[in-house]
This record gives sequence, C-alpha cells and structure tokens, in this order.
Amino acid sequence: MFDPVLTEQELAALFRVPDKTVEALVAKTDLPRFSIEGKPRFLLASILAWCQRHEGDELLPQLVEMVIAAPAPKPVRRITQLPAAQAGEHPWVDAESLDSLAGGAGDAGRNLDRLKLRDALLELNDALLSSLSRYSDGRLHPHYDEKSRTSPWRLELGTNQRIDTISMAWGSGEHAPSQFTDRPHLAVELSKGELRLVLDPHARSFAPPLDAATIDALLDQGIAVEMGADHATPVAFAKVYAMPDPAPTLPTIVEALDADLARLIPLWAKLV
Repeated sequence: MFDPVLTEQELAALFRVPDKTVEALVAKTDLPRFSIEGKPRFLLASILAWCQRHEGDELLPQLVEMVIAAPAPKPVRRITQLPAAQAGEHPWVDAESLDSLAGGAGDAGRNLDRLKLRDALLELNDALLSSLSRYSDGRLHPHYDEKSRTSPWRLELGTNQRIDTISMAWGSGEHAPSQFTDRPHLAVELSKGELRLVLDPHARSFAPPLDAATIDALLDQGIAVEMGADHATPVAFAKVYAMPDPAPTLPTIVEALDADLARLIPLWAKLV
C-alpha cells in the first residue's frame, strides 16, 4: 500500500523504475506534482489519473537507454619511453632539427632543419614498408605523390604560421588527398618531444563494435583508445613515444613501431 502523498523515491517504487527515471519524468513531462520546501511531492490519486490519460503512450522513448547505459571511461593518455642512442650509435634525428618544431616552429629560417625531419620520416617510411605491406596484405601505402607524403614542412617568409609537428600517413586506394584525410589511415606524427603513431578511423564504426576485452588489451599495450562524444565510438587509437636526447636509432624506432602496427593494422582492415 502507498501513502496518498508520495516522495520521488516512493514514486519510483510505484512505477518500478530507477530513481533517475523519475527525475527525468519530473523534468521532461507534465507529471502532476507540488513542492514542499523545494522538494516535489505527488498525490497518488492524481498520479494514477495522469497514468490513465497516458495509457498506451511511450513517455520516455530515449531515456531508458540513457539511464541504464553507463558511459565508457576515457583512458588516460600514456607515454612510452624509447631508449636513447648510445655512444657510437647514430640518432634518427638530431636535437637542433627537432627544435625547429618548438622554439623555431614559426621561423622560416629553420626550413632546412624541418626538411631534415621530413627526410627522416621518409627514411622511416622506407624502413616500415615491408611491415605495412605484410600486415595489410599489400593495401597500405604512402601517398603516390612524393611531394605529398608528409605534412607541410616549409614556412614562407613573413607568415604567422607555425609548424609544431610533421607527419606522414599511410592509407589505401588511389586519388587520395594528402595524408589520406578522407578515409581511415595510419600516421606517424613527429614533434619536439614525441613520436606518435595513430590510427584514425575517419568517423567509421566497427561492426560489430570492439568488445571490452579488445580495448583492454590495447590499453595494456600502451595504445590509448580515444572515445567520441557518445563515449562508445572510438575516434583514434594512439601510441605515444617520448623522444629522448639524443634520439633513438632508426632500428630501435622501427622495432617498436612494427609491434604496434601488428596490433593496429588489423583494426584498420575492419574499417575499409
């Protein structure tokens, strides 16, 4: 039996729904109520009469899913440390060139340094091509136009622009724009202190969606899964490496990225 005057909790018990559903009913419908000291109260007779008037109606067509479904937590961005080149080893890039993406990011006089970084990315591409081809069955490749294989590296005199990163992307298919921005792709992004490998799904969804075990396995491997506004759709998969000074050798970087490509390319294949 219910009292003639109900609280929100008692109304939830009457309707046999969670308290949050009653809160939404109060906020979104004309459910009859009055207030005492700012807290809503409900006459049992008025509630029953209101329910009879709405018999057969769907009062909250979208709320039940919103109330029940818990948003997925956004993973913390993780950074993996790469070992620096040792004495007698040749660093992949030099510190002065990397500074052109930091203190010299807006300096057109540092274009030559940025060109060295672009050349280093092209060298990395050459070293990774066999892995890219093997894991993608020959579908992943750099841009056909050699001039469009990396993001811009050159600044014109008098410009207010900055270049803080230089990237190189791999995708599939012909007639692609620079960096494969119209389709799912992988890319490496080089900045002053980081080398970032990212899989960009380009707003495409996995069918079926990735399960929790797959996402947890990626997180365990240091690959962050960035979720969209719906907290359910992955919008990027990124592995971030800190760039020490001196930088690592090219073989060290290739070995690390090869393991990541083995995990990310199968995901890319599900999107194309």
